[in-house]
Amino acid sequence: MDNVTSDILTGLGLAITLVGAWITARAVILKEADAISVGIPGFCGETDQENLQMPMVQNLLASSRGARRGLLFIAGGTALQIVPIAVRLVSLAFA
Repeated sequence: MDNVTSDILTGLGLAITLVGAWITARAVILKEADAISVGIPGFCGETDQENLQMPMVQNLLASSRGARRGLLFIAGGTALQIVPIAVRLVSLAFA
């Protein structure tokens, strides 16, 4: 396999990883209202502010934030890996 084909396949694989990280990050974003409905059995507090202080709701929101941060690092690292491949392919196209 020549270098151009290898670069194209590597770039495609990294692009798929980037899209997968983006899809997963969107899936783990948990809004406060969703965390309350999932983390509270019935109505525990009078207001959403009271419900947001419940330990289960706090754990859900913290997990969502952590997963989002981790996936953003994966997406950023993947994007950085794509840059040299894209530059090399573009330079070959215009050479």
